Amino acid sequence: MHHTPDQKTASHVSIESASFVSFETIQLEILREYESVPVQIEQNGRPIDYLVEHQHVTESGRIEQILRLNEPIALEMMYTVFHPGQKTMVIIPREVVRSEEFERRFSYDGPLGVSFAPNGIEVVVWSPVALSMWITIHDDTNHREIERFRMNRGSRGEWNGEVPKEFEGMLYRLEVKTPVDTRQVVDPYARAVSLNGEYGVLSDVAQFVREQVERVSRPPLWKATDAVIYELHIRDFTSHPSSKSQLKGLYGGVTEQGVRTKGDHSAGLDYLKELGVTHVQLLPVHDFGSVDEATRMPYNWGYDPIHWFSLEGSYASRPDVPMSRVFEYATLVSDLHQAGLRVVTDVVMNHIYIREQSPLEALVPYYYFRYEHDGTVANGTGVGNDTASERYMMRRMIVDFVTYFATTYQVDGFRFDLMGIHDVETMNQVRAALDKIDPSILVYGEGWDLATPLGQSLKATSQNAAQMPRVGHFNDMIRDALKGSTFNDRERGFISGNEWREWELRECLTGAVHIPNVTVGRFPSPTYSINYAEAHDNYTIFDKLKLSCEEIDEATRLAMQRLANAVVITSQGIPFIHAGQEFGRTKQGVENSYNSPDHINHFDWDLRDMRVNEIEYVKTLLKLRRLHTCFRYDSRQEVIDHFTFLPSPPGVIIYELTAGHSYDAWQRVRVYVNGTFENLSFTSDAKWNVYVQGETASLVPLVRNPENIQVKSLSMTILAC
Repeated sequence: MHHTPDQKTASHVSIESASFVSFETIQLEILREYESVPVQIEQNGRPIDYLVEHQHVTESGRIEQILRLNEPIALEMMYTVFHPGQKTMVIIPREVVRSEEFERRFSYDGPLGVSFAPNGIEVVVWSPVALSMWITIHDDTNHREIERFRMNRGSRGEWNGEVPKEFEGMLYRLEVKTPVDTRQVVDPYARAVSLNGEYGVLSDVAQFVREQVERVSRPPLWKATDAVIYELHIRDFTSHPSSKSQLKGLYGGVTEQGVRTKGDHSAGLDYLKELGVTHVQLLPVHDFGSVDEATRMPYNWGYDPIHWFSLEGSYASRPDVPMSRVFEYATLVSDLHQAGLRVVTDVVMNHIYIREQSPLEALVPYYYFRYEHDGTVANGTGVGNDTASERYMMRRMIVDFVTYFATTYQVDGFRFDLMGIHDVETMNQVRAALDKIDPSILVYGEGWDLATPLGQSLKATSQNAAQMPRVGHFNDMIRDALKGSTFNDRERGFISGNEWREWELRECLTGAVHIPNVTVGRFPSPTYSINYAEAHDNYTIFDKLKLSCEEIDEATRLAMQRLANAVVITSQGIPFIHAGQEFGRTKQGVENSYNSPDHINHFDWDLRDMRVNEIEYVKTLLKLRRLHTCFRYDSRQEVIDHFTFLPSPPGVIIYELTAGHSYDAWQRVRVYVNGTFENLSFTSDAKWNVYVQGETASLVPLVRNPENIQVKSLSMTILAC
């Protein structure tokens, strides 16, 4: 008797579950009353032989059987199981796709996605478990299917399809049939997508960018610690009511030139250039969910990835024209390069927006995501799923993504969201692949230790930093030392008078490296330490201070903010500044503003006008950092040789730096960090010049050869000679 998977010969179900646990064995769970009735297994409708290898009663009272087949399964075929007269069940290769043998047989290194030849278009998709696959071509106005092309299976589970050249620029999807279901999905390697990512586009994105956008060489970066990273959300930068941008909320608004504020100060690209940062890190630009691209509503940061290789349309002037977003993002990168600024892409590949709707889950069910021992989907990310970077093709996708953006769009850095979800080997392969393109490309991320089922030694966490050469880590120790615990709204940090945080701050001022008998150390060199006190996540410094220092006036809070900025900029390592942090950005007390409206998240250009002095302070500190080598050591040995802590009273840190080169105008530097509410005075022991004191930072001495060094409360003083 021939059975089809959906055939119902009876309403009663005798088999609760069926899955392949290896290429030769099947695990069944059957109702107890059927334990004496042999099941029948069919391969594409033909009976096949097996042996019952093991049987036992489960806790639920059902019978679990392990069946061994006479021959290994062929994944391109459909396997079904049934009791005579009962409903047929498809056997799912759930555990098989996560086995080492599956990786050995089907890991694939050939082309993926769309490629173009003079005579046609080739589409390659990886899906070893697919039973059939088609490319469907759709009309770009009403989206009806106008043509379809059968794909052929290769030896490593790759499917190849040819589309005539005449369909170039058209919309396409993949129709894939697996043992789980039949679905139409977007190619996960699609480089361009239609409105809201509903269809892939048969366009040669790399060639389009080469022909349409002027390529500008990357601005020079001699070493990682020369970098100063500025984190910016595309929409926030121009969404404020006072913004005079003609491209509000769009890619082009980031690099608009000649824009002024109400107070006639610089805005747009001119502001970024004047500030003195080197890298602009943009919040996610890959195609993400939760925002309707047609209406650009509601607001969202974009940590809801759908298509990694394609760009988000809500930032494009014409989201309904697929190549608009490509042109405008590529132009943004080129314009920033022209302005002397590098670009960092936020890589959100630790999860997918909705796993059940993902093309990855449709093409190879149960492969791309991580699972707990009980079979539930891992959720270390806290958003429903964790991608399994340790699997060959997921790891390959991550490496393919960064190399694609580094070459096609000439991106200069990659910030990995929740990097601790990924594994050490993946991050090392990312670093190695980018080194072949340009070793100056930055790689760094959030090395948090998250509850994902991966061995501790395998996780790409800060604890394992030494196992990932030249991969940076956000230093949460300096963040919490400065402003107090992120998880305790009321706790104060060093900048707000908490002397107990002093030892942690001392650790971080050195780049968190080990100095014998001085610091414990966290990282192998300062290049690993991304120093920050504020980012898009959690409270801004200013908002945190309003909670932890309720009784303190605004002027004092700004002094605390200024001190935090000064420490971040002058510490060894790589400074990271959240857009607006330089003038005390507020999000009106909202801690997690990922979906808050514009009036919470916008970059406040009126506040930029009001707090010009705060901005000038940061600009000058960044110039001093750039001018003097002592703030930019890039090895642990340099820190050991040139960094010395001096005796100091509680709540005050004093240290000296010496120049790494003889040509530096500052051969000896002393820094006072005063976290107390007292103005202090120290006897001068050399012919010092004072460059930073209180609210002022200067490129020329503020005071020459003073008898006493004045260090104001909640401030930094910098001397040089």
